[in-house]
Amino acid sequence: MNVTKDKISSVFFKYSIPSVLGMLAISSASIVDGFFIGNYVGAFGLAAINISLPIFSFLFGFALMIAIGTSVVAGKLIGEGNNQTASIIFTKAVISIVIFSFLSCSILYFNIETLLYYLGANENLMDIAIEYLSIILIFIPFLMIGIVLDYFVRIDNRPNLAFITMLLSSIINIVLDYFFIVYLQKGIFGAALATGISQLSLIFILLPHFFSNKATLKFVSPIGNYIQILKATYNGASEFINEISVGITTLIFNYIMIKTFSTEGVAAFAVINYLLWIGIMISFGISDSLQPIISKNFGAKENKRIEEFLKIAFISTYIVGFFMIALIILVPEQLANLFLEDTNYETKQIVLNFVTFIWIAFLFNGSNLIVSAYFTAIHKPLHSAIIAISRSFIFPVLFIFILPMIFEKNGIFLVIPIAEFITFIIAIVLFKNFSPRKIV
Repeated sequence: MNVTKDKISSVFFKYSIPSVLGMLAISSASIVDGFFIGNYVGAFGLAAINISLPIFSFLFGFALMIAIGTSVVAGKLIGEGNNQTASIIFTKAVISIVIFSFLSCSILYFNIETLLYYLGANENLMDIAIEYLSIILIFIPFLMIGIVLDYFVRIDNRPNLAFITMLLSSIINIVLDYFFIVYLQKGIFGAALATGISQLSLIFILLPHFFSNKATLKFVSPIGNYIQILKATYNGASEFINEISVGITTLIFNYIMIKTFSTEGVAAFAVINYLLWIGIMISFGISDSLQPIISKNFGAKENKRIEEFLKIAFISTYIVGFFMIALIILVPEQLANLFLEDTNYETKQIVLNFVTFIWIAFLFNGSNLIVSAYFTAIHKPLHSAIIAISRSFIFPVLFIFILPMIFEKNGIFLVIPIAEFITFIIAIVLFKNFSPRKIV
């Protein structure tokens, strides 16, 4: 499929459907994780995972930064017909992520207890958090490498392969969750092992593509220095900022939730993250699929096509948002019951209080993700970063300290919706100033 010439709706759905299904596969695996851990390990298991989230956010964010930044540059080069230089970018990106992932995870592994202490793990959570994170850190390098390969597979016109990979990885995770947690009764250790093995599978499924006849991108001699990789990585900085900001914000939220609601508050926040995760991952799948499409059309100077792609994307994310709002408003207690045992009354009540306000976020977060992805694709990393850091760090951190002073405990529940709303206003202003007609 030629993304610069073929029918716009066909191209959009050819890319977005596999991307969304892939993200749904990932989110469903995470939700199943939450289901098994919440029901067979307990609220402390959910809290342990949430305590570890900032570390995962940092590593995942760095992988996204390299993957998105370099793949967008490679996509533009392919759009210009320069396949050899695109292959050099691809090869250097893979080498970079291999070195960084194993080095960083090794350092974190040997300082795990100190790390968790600074992340807010108390005596009740420390042992179970160490048990979980020590296994995850062994396997995360394979996830980081898999993310980079996944983005280049999509740039190389194989979005279906990217989807199939995510789907198979998620199925492996779900099956192993049942086997390790329920059948073998390995608890949080089993949950971590299931997740790790599913991440390892990404490499074995994606890597053969680049040695096949279908591949435009090949492993070549990495000629020259890595300055071009640093520049390309900068273009994906907004995704790193977004992920690391989520990690820092989660760290602060965990502190506030422990202080206000004890350990049950951290468990409740973990459940809310699962509910947010569903809608955000679908919208992220849509926005993510735009990057190879827009970057190639940007290289080909097709501004009208970019406008049409964006229009379909905005409509799609609003449909997703309204569906999630209906689900959260109509069946909140049933959603909470998925992750919590019947005896967890206190945790469940905190979740229901959160749900009363959190649905508002779905009116705005999809549009924010679309505009941020658009700026990344047209090589405007600063503008993308402004949106990313606003919705995931600046406003959440600002409001988590201000709103509880005004609205007491309800102020905590209002933080995320208000942060998304103000970011939405900023995103619209930036988009009007750098619309496709103005930048091409």
